[in-house]
Amino acid sequence: MATSTPTPTATIPPYHYATRAEAEAGAIKLGCSGWNQAKVDGTTYFRACASGASFESLVSATIKPASDAQIAITPSPTTTISLPPTSTPTISAQPTSTPVPQTAAPAHAPPPYHYATRAEAEAGAEELGCSGFNGVRVEGTFYYRACGSDESYELLASGAPITLSGAPCKLESDATVRFSATLTDLTQIASIVPAGSPSGGVIKPHSYLHNKDLPGGKNVRVPVYAVADSVLTSVAYYDTSVGTSEYLIFFDVTCEISYKFDHIMSVAPKILAVAPEIPSDTSEGNRTPAITFKAGELIGYANGAGGQGAWDFGVYDTTYTNQFANQERYVKGNMGQLLHTVCPYDYFTEPLKSQMYALLGTHDQRLVPDVECTTTQRDVPGAVAGAWFDTQVLEFSDAKVAIAMLPGDIVAITGIGGDVRISKGQPTWLDPGLLTTTHCYSGSGRWFFIEIQADGMEMAIADGSGGCPGALPAGATVYYR
Repeated sequence: MATSTPTPTATIPPYHYATRAEAEAGAIKLGCSGWNQAKVDGTTYFRACASGASFESLVSATIKPASDAQIAITPSPTTTISLPPTSTPTISAQPTSTPVPQTAAPAHAPPPYHYATRAEAEAGAEELGCSGFNGVRVEGTFYYRACGSDESYELLASGAPITLSGAPCKLESDATVRFSATLTDLTQIASIVPAGSPSGGVIKPHSYLHNKDLPGGKNVRVPVYAVADSVLTSVAYYDTSVGTSEYLIFFDVTCEISYKFDHIMSVAPKILAVAPEIPSDTSEGNRTPAITFKAGELIGYANGAGGQGAWDFGVYDTTYTNQFANQERYVKGNMGQLLHTVCPYDYFTEPLKSQMYALLGTHDQRLVPDVECTTTQRDVPGAVAGAWFDTQVLEFSDAKVAIAMLPGDIVAITGIGGDVRISKGQPTWLDPGLLTTTHCYSGSGRWFFIEIQADGMEMAIADGSGGCPGALPAGATVYYR
């Protein structure tokens, strides 16, 4: 959404700022987390606190916990009254009963997921399935509560399921739902490359659709439809490296089933109304109000990335979990799309499923019979096939090298100075799922010498121009599962 910079003469409301960074800092000062955009007297600000209810509560209560150590209840002041002196009695009174020691009143137990420190609240949020924290007062005591969003906290604390995005689900829970509407005009699609294809060093969590060509190298523009009754959940509008601005859109069908489209050139009016007005330099999405689409309803139009590449369609099922050589990396990194990618075309009813399977093929628009509709589960333990990372730290990061088979028995080596494809029949062709020791691939004037190490959990790779060397050269780069 476009923002207008506040004018110097405008009276800026409390905790409203010109930048996101200021709003996030203000949120921490106020005792909440995140930010939101708010328009006041025609000017758009970045307001502290992701939750509007929390913002109102904290500002009205003027809660300003600067640090954990400062959070305490100050006792009311006691008035001292001076009395005239009296004589001291000389007779000692004997107690008539055994004194009873005074005990402190039991402290109130904090509500669930309410803590004394921010760090505890953030850890509790991760456990609960949300993010951030908020400052709240319960019976006069200040706590840091898990979840930046009040609504998310209420739903998750009540045991509600969460969707692919990690948000609490308000939809029906049904993992058996299937898609009854086509995603586009299939007569204008030249080929579909399955999900799980290696590209740019990553195993992709979506399929690629290649539109038929127009004269001059451009693609036919095709309509894009909702594949089922679904709810819009987020929209990104971003600039590409080839000078176009495109949309990435996510939908939830049920609590378990979600889908996305990427490289959409134009969107339907009700999406445009909630989408950012100015393209970003990243494809990070903005959550939107829940907008319902019926199966077959127009979402927008696509003619491929940059008008001449493919566009993306991905489907995700949180009841299905892909398996990887180092599963812990994907779980700890919260890589939801990669964990739950499915073959999109298995989720269509017939005859749509068969019609789409018939279009499975290659990036150069060749249809290939009997193509396996893969997922992101491309790792082969002990072999080179799959995704490789440049760090052993188990946190979210993109893979840096991805090696796997493409339709048509093509070996793709991606992420090292571009993508290289080696067709079956070339001298160095070898199924990467069978490469468990050392091998040198050669194609497109380049070579890649690979050595599997550490029981298959590490890969050393060197590359260069010309013919293959006889052994792994010094200075090879090591990657990790």
